[in-house]
Amino acid sequence: MTQYLGIITAYSAVAILAWLAALLYPRLIPASAPYVVDRRWRQAGFFLAALVASLALAALIRRDMLLPGDGLAAELLNLLVVTTPVLVYVAAQRSGAAILVPRTNHLRSLSIGVIAASLALAAYFSATGRWAEILTLGQSVSWDDAHTITLRTLQRCLIAAAFLALVAGGWSIRVALGIATVATAAVHVPSLLSDGYTAGWLAMLVMHVALVAGLLSAIHVTRNIVWFWPVFLTLNLLQFATA
Repeated sequence: MTQYLGIITAYSAVAILAWLAALLYPRLIPASAPYVVDRRWRQAGFFLAALVASLALAALIRRDMLLPGDGLAAELLNLLVVTTPVLVYVAAQRSGAAILVPRTNHLRSLSIGVIAASLALAAYFSATGRWAEILTLGQSVSWDDAHTITLRTLQRCLIAAAFLALVAGGWSIRVALGIATVATAAVHVPSLLSDGYTAGWLAMLVMHVALVAGLLSAIHVTRNIVWFWPVFLTLNLLQFATA
């Protein structure tokens, strides 16, 4: 529980900092161009089809029915195959704005993300009081695991950015956050209910939903997914190392 609350604190700190940057220094984080969605229902159908295809490929891989094999190369190839439908969807848009990537200043965006990731780590260790573990983090994650987590976080950032750009551009950010919160609740309710309904269960569910909404709104207000990836990668590696 301590680790989980620390992760929530870290992500929350990042979301607040992103909002403050957008409000006080709007040019600090480079923004992607406004994304204009033509034929929003048609495009939403293409995006949904890409997600369904990715889920179907993932199911086949879990059953060793597609590209079976062990080792790092096989795992990375499987992740790439699963992501391919979404990559095809993104390529068809012919615009970095479709995944909230600015036209320029990519290195600057990554640098801001690295700084934000460092602040997220500080927030985590301050909340958990586990500063002594920071010196052994690198020893807790193998080279193979680091590669897999890196590609997986890139995949999830790509999907999140494409979803945000499409729904916020075609409808509104409120609709995007509404869909995201409902989906988050639907995913977490079964596992949380397995231990029985309690006040703690409700608090955990509210924290999940609020965290997802806060992070997506922070990414949307900056119109930039690039800065968020180092944060997401760092905290995923942290969760793996401290699990």
